[in-house]
Parts: sequence; structure tokens; C-alpha cells
Amino acid sequence: MNLLVDIGNTSIKFSSFVDNSLKKISQIKYSKKDLKSVTLFFKNKLKTHSKIYICSVVSNVDKAIIKNLKSHRKQIFFISKKKLSYLVHKTVNLRQLGNDRIINVLSAINIYPKSKFFIIVDLGTATTLDTIINNKYYGGVILPGLTTSYENLISLASGIKNMKFSNKSNIIGKNTNQALMSGFNVGYKIMIESYIKLIKSTYKRNFKVIFTGGYATSIDYKKTNFIYREDLTLLGIFFYHNFLNEKHRIIKQQK
Repeated sequence: MNLLVDIGNTSIKFSSFVDNSLKKISQIKYSKKDLKSVTLFFKNKLKTHSKIYICSVVSNVDKAIIKNLKSHRKQIFFISKKKLSYLVHKTVNLRQLGNDRIINVLSAINIYPKSKFFIIVDLGTATTLDTIINNKYYGGVILPGLTTSYENLISLASGIKNMKFSNKSNIIGKNTNQALMSGFNVGYKIMIESYIKLIKSTYKRNFKVIFTGGYATSIDYKKTNFIYREDLTLLGIFFYHNFLNEKHRIIKQQK
């Protein structure tokens, strides 16, 4: 049994992979100031898993894992985006592109092989909209995350305190809390949908729109043609290592 792990800026999402299928997806919060707890998490998982495959966007966490788990180096594998450079358009700066965004491209084109045009919206600590044209990453947008922007507003505005986040809201609010919830739920959704329309009208392609990330569940997909994939990044990690293993197998056979 192997473990697939997606390390973000504030949380770690993971799932065991058995018989070509993902088990229950779990998520834990962590602090960059307490990397010992992250190391302990991986130590415990190595007791029940043969190998761990990791997609990370936090270099300090990667360094802590490598340093503290040297004896398990043959069991822990990180994504190398250089090996996926064929998925990125030549005009894009590969160095500045996060591993998770490339992995999501790999995942989308494998899950939906009949499509070549995607918009992937990842609602996490930051909100990203990534455009894939002819199965290549073509460019993207980074926005403040859904809760990140509002938590920052609350911390800076003296008149807005003790606000509780809720998925229930009207188009307009009758008090400060309701007005904030309108912006939080309705306004943010409209902003993302407008950006999707702008990308579609600019590139004039029939894009398949996929939402993922911890806050993507706040979108009502029943009234849209959008797709929600909680497992998008984790499946991408699986496809990546399958691709590498198959490539190595072919090379060995040729020898």
C-alpha cells in the first residue's frame, strides 16, 4: 500500500492508494513553525505504507523531510517538474511554476483524454486559474485565497470583529456580517466565473472547467457546467509515478 501526499502552504492532503484506486482523502492542518509534527506524520505513515509519493509547494517542508528521514530515502519520492516540462508551453517560466499546477495538468489530461482544453480552478490558500491549451500549460492567474483575503480584512478593519464564516448568504446584506458573507460567497464566485468567461472569450475554445482545492466545495456546481474533483492533484501524483515507472520499464527492456 502506497501513500499519495499533496503538501500545500497550510495543509497536507493525503490518501492511500490500493488496487489502482484512491481510498478516503484526508487533510490535516500544519504550521511551518512546527515542522517536527510534519516529520512525525511521515514517520507514522511509513509504518503502514511501503512508499510515499509527494507533491509539495513548500521547500522548507521538503528539506525537513529529507533531513529527518534519511533512513527512508528509498521510500519517499518527490515530484520533479523538470520531468514534466513537456506539458508546459515554451513561453511559460517553468522555474516559477508550482509543482501542484503542473501535476493538475497531468491529471486532467489523463482523466479526460478526449479533451485538450482545460481551465483548472484551485481554491486553496491562494486561488489559481490555470489555462491548458492543446494539453500544455499555457498560463495562469493567482488571486488571494477565499478565506485568506477575508481573514486579512477582518484583522485590519477595526469595525469587523468576531465574524463567523457561513455558506449561507443573500446577494446583499442587511448588516456588516451579512454584507461580508455576500461578498465572501456571492461576490467571490462572480469574480471567478467572470474570469472563466474572459478566458473562454479570449481564446475561443471549448474549455472543460475543473474546480479543486479545499474551498472548492463552496461552489454550487448543479447550476453550472463545471466539474469538481477533490482528487485531482492526488491522482496527478499517481499518474506521474506511473509514467516514470513505465518509462524506466521500457528503457530496461530496450537494453
